[in-house]
Amino acid sequence: MNKKVITGIVAVVITALVGVGAYFVLKPKKQPAKKKVVETTTVEVTTKDPYAGKVQSYLTGEMISKKRKKKRPVAIMINNIKDAIPQYGISKAEVMYEAPVEGGITRLMAIMDDYDNLKRIGSIRSCRIYYTRFALEWDAIYSHFGQSKYALKFLKSGKIDTVNSFTAGDSFYRTSDKPAPHNCYISGKNMNSAIKKLKRRSVHKKYNGTLKFVPFKSKANLVGKVKKAKTVSMGYSHNASYYKYDKKNKVYKRYQFGQKHIDATNKKQLTFKNIIIQAVDYKMFPDKKSLKLKLTGSGKGYYITNGKAEKITWKKDDDLGKTTFLDKNGNEILVNTGKTMINIVQKSMFNGVKIK
Repeated sequence: MNKKVITGIVAVVITALVGVGAYFVLKPKKQPAKKKVVETTTVEVTTKDPYAGKVQSYLTGEMISKKRKKKRPVAIMINNIKDAIPQYGISKAEVMYEAPVEGGITRLMAIMDDYDNLKRIGSIRSCRIYYTRFALEWDAIYSHFGQSKYALKFLKSGKIDTVNSFTAGDSFYRTSDKPAPHNCYISGKNMNSAIKKLKRRSVHKKYNGTLKFVPFKSKANLVGKVKKAKTVSMGYSHNASYYKYDKKNKVYKRYQFGQKHIDATNKKQLTFKNIIIQAVDYKMFPDKKSLKLKLTGSGKGYYITNGKAEKITWKKDDDLGKTTFLDKNGNEILVNTGKTMINIVQKSMFNGVKIK
């Protein structure tokens, strides 16, 4: 083969090889994919305080609106004999009194400010003079149908605001499901209309509360010799009312006449966070059947809450003033937030109160 041809071929091959090598040497390297940057935004979450702008209730110590706290409650006389049950609307009572009247029976007084939507409250019965004193302690508008003759003078004295049978008789109504006099009721609407029509003062003035409550979400500190209080029997002869402690819900469930004490409006059993027992002296009025409870001076009692009981004393200087409940050290007790039941018992029957 011609030497020039061979030399040309070799040159071509070398040039090709150099070109291939140069390609691989000079070829740009594949760059690694850039990681995707995810931008994050931090959102500050704030929890709205459900109690902002609210204040402690005079009746329960729970947090309510300022407007509601200013509202005067009503104190309604509730019939409590067997023919009158079931009662209606009474589970709305933030404070309730039970005290004896004639023949060993008891009568209730329901103090409430959240009653506007109730269509039926009662049945309602007549006044006894000492219930007017209880109502005054809470700056409440007192409501009853009928009255003892020994209470009539005071009811007309102007010293207590009332909605009753002689000031607003048409505000009450009777039903056909019970015989008279156990069938008298009032609605929340009628109550408010009567209060307005009679120009009763509807807001508190110069009132600082009756019971003193612990700070909201705090717990009452019982002092002195504290005993267990799983059941509390009042010793009333007629209805034999008693309470059982519900440990799960930390309230006392009420019973009477051997059964649960039920509000027919919502079919719920009455429950209370606090029970106060107050032992008082008494006399008989000239008719020899009407009780005259002595609510001034001082006496013994119990404060019961959270499954425990402590001995207390009570004092009241003025017949139209406030009862103060004191612990062993003479300090006013601070009660737990929630509903309170105040049971009045005759001093001679105080030993019949059983706490176990």
